[in-house]
Amino acid sequence: MWPVSFAVMHPVDRAASWLFRFGPSSLKVFSGGWGEEAGLATLDTSVAVAAPRPLEIKWSAATTGDGFIKRDGTFPSPADHLPPNSRTAHVRMISPNSPDGRLVVMMAAWNEHGYDTRTGLARLLAGHRVTSVMLENPFYGARRTGDDQPIRTVADFGVMGRAAVEEGLALLGHFATDHHVGVTGYSMGGNIGALVGALAPEGTAIAALAASHSPAPVWLDGVIRHSIDWDALGGREAAPRLRCELGRATVRSIDPLPHTAKAIIVGATGDGYVPKRAVDDLHAHWPGSQLRWIGAGHATMIWRHKPALVNAILESFDRVARS
Repeated sequence: MWPVSFAVMHPVDRAASWLFRFGPSSLKVFSGGWGEEAGLATLDTSVAVAAPRPLEIKWSAATTGDGFIKRDGTFPSPADHLPPNSRTAHVRMISPNSPDGRLVVMMAAWNEHGYDTRTGLARLLAGHRVTSVMLENPFYGARRTGDDQPIRTVADFGVMGRAAVEEGLALLGHFATDHHVGVTGYSMGGNIGALVGALAPEGTAIAALAASHSPAPVWLDGVIRHSIDWDALGGREAAPRLRCELGRATVRSIDPLPHTAKAIIVGATGDGYVPKRAVDDLHAHWPGSQLRWIGAGHATMIWRHKPALVNAILESFDRVARS
């Protein structure tokens, strides 16, 4: 796959490309190298994920305002291999005053500490009577390890991703007893959300936003490739191995289920991070899924097109309900 064309990138994504190329070294990822083999093995999505164990979420007191209710919760992560600071999972629920029974688990994007990026979507969804539950990824926010760059090795990336998938599935199982559940996410959150949706029970709604089928084309063909500490991985000649390692984490290793045909996938035409082919490949792997394109860049789609993204989430529930 060829790198994302500089000509098609939105100007904001072009600026990000410059920052990754020439910005401070603190932006570099994988500065600790490859990491342990056990962690690298977690990238392989062809290895079955264990059935989610029942969760017991401890909720804080609710706060109200602006037509919705907010409360934070924690639960022990069902995932293995996590560092001590990440073993307690953190979630935030934003629900309308009069919920209609729909609940979407919203996975986190790359480098997202806290919930600010997703809160705008959650508030708009609350206006449509949909409840959102936002999971904070391991290594980030309240779960961070203390490093300036939380993801120090390729193995860390694998451990984070698999744990997020296991926690997302556990949340869907927890809420499915009294809700119509769905899963969504933007960028890396869309990729992880797609993995969660591919493994979820029949009837789960899926809205994969700015999502690749795998992190491999994002890290090797998008502008974020310039943020990799190639020296720590052994030099640029390590690119084929990194593509192979990250390529093991792909939705395409999971056989499509009937509800994946009802998924809605949204891509940005000027996305400098997620190559168009990577979005097309996810769509092709889920026959019957709906693919929409928005004229925007990677950042501007989430900044300026929230109503369209919310509409995709709402319609993913509608498509499942009609089946």
